[in-house]
Amino acid sequence: MISRVAAIGALALTACSPSPQPSYSSVTPPQILTTLDSAGVRDLRTAYRTALCPRLPASGPRCDDVLLQLAGEAGPPALVAPPSATRERYRIAFVPGFLSECFDGIVRPFAEAMRELAQAGFVVYHLPVSGRGSTEHNSAELAGELAALPADPRPLIVFAYSKGLPDVLTLLARHRTAASSIAAIVSVAGAMNGSPLADHLNPAFRAWLSSLPMRRCHRGDGDEFKDLRPEVRLAWWQRHRSSITTPVFALVTTPRPDRLSPFLKEMYEELARIEPRNDGQLIWYDQIVPGGHLLGYVNADHLGIGVSLSHAFPGLRLLFRDDVPRTALVEAAIEVVDGVLVASSPANPASPSR
Repeated sequence: MISRVAAIGALALTACSPSPQPSYSSVTPPQILTTLDSAGVRDLRTAYRTALCPRLPASGPRCDDVLLQLAGEAGPPALVAPPSATRERYRIAFVPGFLSECFDGIVRPFAEAMRELAQAGFVVYHLPVSGRGSTEHNSAELAGELAALPADPRPLIVFAYSKGLPDVLTLLARHRTAASSIAAIVSVAGAMNGSPLADHLNPAFRAWLSSLPMRRCHRGDGDEFKDLRPEVRLAWWQRHRSSITTPVFALVTTPRPDRLSPFLKEMYEELARIEPRNDGQLIWYDQIVPGGHLLGYVNADHLGIGVSLSHAFPGLRLLFRDDVPRTALVEAAIEVVDGVLVASSPANPASPSR
């Protein structure tokens, strides 16, 4: 009971934020706002839509209500491989995000997708990280977990949720031997460039949530929230971009108003002062890796894409919009990623550049 109350308190703290008006900083790397192609991002939205739509149940939401069709989505779908071949070629792993360890046992990101993938014959791993750990700390944890996995020649497709993306990118940069088993990363609402909210929530986090006793997760020192500040993430990418050679595929969350959880409404509105296309935690363009791949824009908020809090906290179910077809989203991502990797393999004479 104490753990559940602490979890609800942690959620409540993250829902109370002052204005995220960006702080002036002379150490923020110079930056520009540009289009996908100018940033070297490969647009795979058509391919992903082709893979996702047939997977949605006829009685469920329309595909256009799950995956937003925004300007510029065009072009032929990428090559895809049969699902059976995908199971034979890759293992699947999931890395959770900020505070996820603190809720483990109550709710786990993509739990139903992991279960259903395993039932379909995939080898699936949950790679836990400290819910209040810095990216450096969590990358070392991931390196140890990867080294401990059973021997298997099949590489991994790793789904990195929220802060899990910076944790995995730090793994790639600092623990290359352990990370050599990763063929691709699928970023799901990934905090690539952090969030303007982090600047303003950091003092409250350090003062309370970082050291709050929670049975399910270790205490933090505040660096875990500092790691989500935009100037920190942008500076990190500037230093380490050349060492990240593993392809990253992004699922971006940017909900329509009716799909935003009331729980996130205040934070959404604060971020909307900067950019209305946000998921209640992250702005849409801060979820895409330069030089990476874009799978699509999901009509879900930052919490709903990964977890069903309405089931974990039934008394608070009116606060969440989280009926999201997570398994279908994950399966479609695997299909498209596999097709791209197969097409770009050196053994493929028609192999395009990554």
